[in-house]
Amino acid sequence: MNDRILAPLATPGIYGGLLSAQGLDLLRFESIQTQAYTWRTDAGTAVTFVEARGLPIVDVELRFKAGTAQADQPSLAALTLYMLDEGSQHLDAVEHARRIEQLGAIVEKEIRLEYTTLSLRSLSNSALLEPAIELFTSLVAQPAFPAPALDKVKRQLALHDTYQARQPVLRARNEAYRHLFSGHPYSSLRGGTAQGLAAVTPEHLKAFHRRAYCATNLDMVIVGDLSRIEAQDIAQRLSQALPQDWAAAELPATPDTRGATIDIEQAGASTTVLMALPMNVPANEPESLALVLACEVLGVGTDSRLMKALRQRRGLTYDIRSHWVPMRAGGLFAIEWEIAPQHVNGSQNLVDTVLRDFIQNGPTEAELQLARQRLAGQLLRDVAQNKRLAARLMKAAQQRLPADHLNLYVERMAALTPGAIREVMQRRFDLTRKVLVSVGPAADQQPLPASDQ
Repeated sequence: MNDRILAPLATPGIYGGLLSAQGLDLLRFESIQTQAYTWRTDAGTAVTFVEARGLPIVDVELRFKAGTAQADQPSLAALTLYMLDEGSQHLDAVEHARRIEQLGAIVEKEIRLEYTTLSLRSLSNSALLEPAIELFTSLVAQPAFPAPALDKVKRQLALHDTYQARQPVLRARNEAYRHLFSGHPYSSLRGGTAQGLAAVTPEHLKAFHRRAYCATNLDMVIVGDLSRIEAQDIAQRLSQALPQDWAAAELPATPDTRGATIDIEQAGASTTVLMALPMNVPANEPESLALVLACEVLGVGTDSRLMKALRQRRGLTYDIRSHWVPMRAGGLFAIEWEIAPQHVNGSQNLVDTVLRDFIQNGPTEAELQLARQRLAGQLLRDVAQNKRLAARLMKAAQQRLPADHLNLYVERMAALTPGAIREVMQRRFDLTRKVLVSVGPAADQQPLPASDQ
């Protein structure tokens, strides 16, 4: 196996931006001493391992490129994932669940556009860990896909899809993705339809599993109370049990789309509003960190520009936040908020004004310093918890970030100036392509209340 040692993660000192704390070390962070090992198994699975002896727990996370964008049939990816724990070739679903519970282990599943994730948390005692790994491997690599269970899961997924379709925020996101990524696999955020659900058979599930749940289509992260040799053994056994020699093709480039305003009438006491921009900046590009910081300053936390403009100064909303979502073949920048129906247009104009000013002038040094502190603090909290560290490492692997990403994260943030962030925003934010989506009741529009500042 080819393996290499990543240098220990290290976080330089961070200082507070408050005037009263100038010159003090109140917010200095201690350095992080975490060592990560990476290698590929004989079957071609990329593995990252961190030994963490503080708690007798092991976390194993598997991420396959098997999300809704990878399936050529609606609902196929979701049904394949949710059918995995409906019985294997050796145990039925009830017996499998009973044994997992007896071992005190936890298995979780998640599906997104680009990937599916399965995770196992187990106590590290070999008498518990070994059978937990065996059951987890059986679940992932040898599913039975019984037809009676498929009918049950179809009904459950149909109810779930119906519920989601009524949620204003999810409806707004679905509409934004449909417009921004028209004709692309990303265009269907939900990835399923009633007709698609009905058409899927056990044979479809088996065929998709043989392709997408392949050892070469997998990233694996192991964090916990075990040695590197023990982690290598777990990774080897898991990857060898999976189908072999297939990998997902790269997705096509996302299309160029024009801006649009989409109003969807739906009964309710408030309106959900979404402003979305295509933002094709892969997470492993150097300027991606500038976008992370820009997003933090603009719309994350109570001190963000958008919260000050809409909540603190006018009392228009309880919460407004920005998101940057980098993906393998594209991405988007979005701002979401909830507003009284009579203030939809006014709030959209106000958000547009705040965004344009931010792009034109960039963040202040004080805003940037606060953003750095929050992000560095979040990194420290994540590294201190095995499961969250595993999620961090998996995200880095999935986004093809450099091996020293966590090691140099804070240092790279500190090197970014307000001017550098402003320059990236001015190049990347094209407001002529923005999509505005509102979901809520129709109402006569009224002027916004005056700012109290």
